[in-house]
Amino acid sequence: MKKNIKITDNLDKMNKIVKSGQNHHAFSIIEILVWIFIFSLWIVSVFAIISSTLRVNDYNENYIIAVNLANEQIELVRNIRDSNYTKIKKFNQINPSSEDYDIVFNYDSKYKIENDYSNTSAFPIEMTDITSWFEEWNTKLNWLSMLGYNICLDSLNRYTYDCSTSGNKRTKFYKYISFQKVEYVDWLVTKTIDDSYLVKSKVIWYINWYHEFELKSIIADWKRM
Repeated sequence: MKKNIKITDNLDKMNKIVKSGQNHHAFSIIEILVWIFIFSLWIVSVFAIISSTLRVNDYNENYIIAVNLANEQIELVRNIRDSNYTKIKKFNQINPSSEDYDIVFNYDSKYKIENDYSNTSAFPIEMTDITSWFEEWNTKLNWLSMLGYNICLDSLNRYTYDCSTSGNKRTKFYKYISFQKVEYVDWLVTKTIDDSYLVKSKVIWYINWYHEFELKSIIADWKRM
């Protein structure tokens, strides 16, 4: 009888050990699944951070390009103003090499402006009025109106509006300038400062969505004011 009891006790112990092993084995699988889930979340988070960082870096790079292009346009306008004094004593004439001295900056007009790299040009800066066909916004990016002031890179990596020449590469950037009156309010009356312009230099680019940068400056006939 005692032997039977011992055998029964041993069987019970063995069953407990087997069950304990089974429970431990089942817990290990759950543990592995939890760690796989946590590891997957970590991988996804790292990937999201890297992807976000790359997007920010791309945006910053393109933003710096846009700022430089906008600054360049303002400087070109100032160069026109200063060069005009040495040629015709008139600060606001477009293309000073022209004999038509009546073509001046127009208020509320849009212009392309760029360096003229040809050796035949009497003045190295060229302005073109684009007001009559001007449009903007991301739905117009591929329209002829916006392609007209889309800029390219020539064979020497210089920015130019000439995208038709073989070898010139079209970029995702568009740029133009506009002129407005310089106004101020005096006792609730809006007044205009003569012989001055508010210059708006704008750059648009479509890289990972539509972006704009605008820079403002005032130029004036400072030798006569």
